[in-house]
Amino acid sequence: MNSTFAGYGIILGFTVILILISLIISRNESSKRVDEMLTAGRSVPFGLVAASVCVAWIWTGTIMASAEAGVWYGVNGGFNYAWGAVVPFMIFIPIALRLRNIMPRTTTFIEFIRERFDSRLANIYLVFGIALVLYVCVMQAVGIAYAFEYTFHLNYKVVALLSAILFSGFIAIAGLKGSIYNSVFQFFMIMIVIFITMPLIVKAVGLENMYYGMLDAVTNTDHPQHNPDALNFFGPAGWRYGLSAVVIAMGQVVLSQGYYSTAAAASSSKGLFWAYMIGTIIAWLPIPIIFGNVIGGSVYFLQLTPEDLGVSTGVAPYIFEHFLGSFGAVVFVIMIFMAGLTTGGNGLAGVQAMLTLDFYKRYVNKKADERKQMRFGRLVTFAAGIIIGIAAMFLDGMSLLKIDIFSGILFAAPTASLIIGLWSKRLNSTIAICSMVVGLAGGLSAYFMIDNPDLNWFIGNILSLALPFIVILIGLPFSRKQYDFAPLKEYEPEHEIQKI
Repeated sequence: MNSTFAGYGIILGFTVILILISLIISRNESSKRVDEMLTAGRSVPFGLVAASVCVAWIWTGTIMASAEAGVWYGVNGGFNYAWGAVVPFMIFIPIALRLRNIMPRTTTFIEFIRERFDSRLANIYLVFGIALVLYVCVMQAVGIAYAFEYTFHLNYKVVALLSAILFSGFIAIAGLKGSIYNSVFQFFMIMIVIFITMPLIVKAVGLENMYYGMLDAVTNTDHPQHNPDALNFFGPAGWRYGLSAVVIAMGQVVLSQGYYSTAAAASSSKGLFWAYMIGTIIAWLPIPIIFGNVIGGSVYFLQLTPEDLGVSTGVAPYIFEHFLGSFGAVVFVIMIFMAGLTTGGNGLAGVQAMLTLDFYKRYVNKKADERKQMRFGRLVTFAAGIIIGIAAMFLDGMSLLKIDIFSGILFAAPTASLIIGLWSKRLNSTIAICSMVVGLAGGLSAYFMIDNPDLNWFIGNILSLALPFIVILIGLPFSRKQYDFAPLKEYEPEHEIQKI
């Protein structure tokens, strides 16, 4: 087949589908309201929320980086990727329910920070929140570009830019509702692809061959993937990564406005709880475990060298094409494309909410009506897509797993203040800011000053998350003023809300 034609054909096909969905949604009169654009009218049923949460958390990294973890750490790589990424959601669920209970009319977590603390701290969180989503979206564009580059030999930079513009343009027009409805279609497509292709790869390789390939890597120092712990489920390196995965995902979940917007969109708190539980534990958790072990085991069996793969992030598309031929190559790219589009779309829906309400309406045009707010939200979302695409163009050759590991240090530090501030009456903005500074300083210092590359990232991530909690717990007894949560119940945003 003409690989270039097929690759661009897939991109064009999804572009047409997303444009049609956008046009259908935007024709609805209710879509012309700010609350509809940012929270889908707060009336989304349980099933749609569950599918949206699952697919939004199926990053390109869930597939490609979990496979990479299987190569790096062996039999426990995918497992540690999985449980490490799920734990923060178990923390996020009570956060979302608490916020929904004490401040039912809020749209962004920045609004809560501003009302609970002050504008100074809210602006700091706004910067972190925007930076996090831009990073997440860049990761999706990078993953999509890798998949098309490895499979169809398309130009990495062109695909990275096109994919970012595509998911940003879709959200600019359709808003959160477009992201949620699109996620349902993507959910079924991704699941079908996974549960058809994974058994085919296992059959082609053979479980026995995977095992003996790993056993050879354990005992044979000449094996290109030599790893004495490849078959050790309790291998220390893999579990260090698992603990770091908790830190990495903590910031990615707790600071991602897209998940708060989806939580606000849920029609009930009970539906929100079960949607997040089922979407993460039942639907999402098996995916990185499967990819880590099947793809990782296949690499050990084939004795692939780093030169064979170019960059280790490319291991999954390599295995799909090697064992399933053109069919495997095409379905893998489609799966990655769908995963990247939905995750990028969910993230940008969060950026759209923050920049519209917490930046434009508050600082740029305080008198803006809903029409002007929506116009700004759409323009800034599309502009963000261009920035994301340009940033992704410069990351060709970078490992998604390495980028992910470093991001934990940057985004874990602010989570402590947000979590504790939802329940503690004593926490104030001064202690909160001090905790962030100490966490970031400790994490970055460990990463750059510890010479051991097997430990610096691990210690850096742990310090970035743990130190802020320690600083806050030490500082709370010295804070005499107690905050009254009761007025948050009466909080009213400056746009119309149809349903609570």
